[in-house]
Amino acid sequence: MNNASWMGGYRSDSPTSTESGTLIPTPSTSRANSIRQSSPTHIPSGPLKLTPLSTTSWRQPYPSVGQFATTESEEVVAAGPNGLFYFRRVRDHATTPWSEFRPFPSVRETLNEQTVSGLALYSGHEFDERSRLHLYCVSGGVLYSFYLTDENDSSFLPDTSPPLAGRSVTGTPTVVRTSTGRSSDRWSLVVPCQSGGLLHTSATYSRSYGNSVSTEWSVVDRLAADLGIISAVSVTAIPNRNGPYSTETTELVAVCISRGQLNVVQGSFRKGNSSRWNWEGKTSTRILHPGEVTGNPVLIIDPYDGRNQLDLLVPSAEGGILHFLRTKSAPNDWHMIGRIAFPQNIPPASCLSFRRSGTGGNGKRDLYALIQISGRLYHVTTTDNKCAWYNSSLKPIVHPGPFSE
Repeated sequence: MNNASWMGGYRSDSPTSTESGTLIPTPSTSRANSIRQSSPTHIPSGPLKLTPLSTTSWRQPYPSVGQFATTESEEVVAAGPNGLFYFRRVRDHATTPWSEFRPFPSVRETLNEQTVSGLALYSGHEFDERSRLHLYCVSGGVLYSFYLTDENDSSFLPDTSPPLAGRSVTGTPTVVRTSTGRSSDRWSLVVPCQSGGLLHTSATYSRSYGNSVSTEWSVVDRLAADLGIISAVSVTAIPNRNGPYSTETTELVAVCISRGQLNVVQGSFRKGNSSRWNWEGKTSTRILHPGEVTGNPVLIIDPYDGRNQLDLLVPSAEGGILHFLRTKSAPNDWHMIGRIAFPQNIPPASCLSFRRSGTGGNGKRDLYALIQISGRLYHVTTTDNKCAWYNSSLKPIVHPGPFSE
């Protein structure tokens, strides 16, 4: 046997050193020497300027987007050409990157951008502070339901007992939290009915003393049948502490689109004598606006100032966005405070989401919207003041990775 030896099943004659201590290059040091020998000799002696390169151009772009829905924490579910998919914004770093997208598991039904008419997301309250995300999807006259128990899970799971089973629905649904407590969470689901009007039901998610959890759906109410076929609806909840026996009740306010026009449906949401929760919603007013509206309305309440101010955003059929405001002092008046036009030849938006950002403690709040136009998702933000939307621009969300507002 030669001078090379075997150690632990591997030969030790790899050229790393000799007995005399003379260094024999390993592959890594050979590469370093090669680079050193072939490097040009005209490197400047001063500082070398670095050039930032794109961190997103090499990534696979997101699929085209049909209908979509978002949460306050910027989790997104969208209908793409090959089915539903999920992605989210990461806010705990200054670069605020968008994540890679995750497709939904295969289901028997075809749920894609051609078949899905609307989506709604609800971020449920979990008692161990984990998020439980619920998705409601309308396709082919049926309401499908999925859930995600943790944002790190691989995918959404189909709900084995979806609400409104056997009911014929259409258009874009909406969902809103109506109350929450240490051991329970309640939300309302409102969906346009295929034969006209709205269907409403509410869920109570509770944990018992034995630490078991359950979701119980209330009976279904049908409302606003006088409006005929409704294509989309948005609802928000206004707390009201002047209810009977000084207990807290909630006023549900919904804005829906019927025949291209905006209409308001509102009323108390409370538990009746039969211990069942129901919404006493009635058609109240029509919101005046130029032309027709399309897509879906988004209605939000300012949770910070206690004035019960409502903001409404909706796509215009002529292109652009209409922004309305309703104040507590004039609950029957809707004021158009913004009429935003898209650049020329840009088609109308077919879907949007809308929320506020900022805590309001420093007096500064922003309006933030995601808008779908021709299969692409755009972001727009503006300061919530009398000059809202001036000098704003639509920024496309194309790839995963860092995103600048």
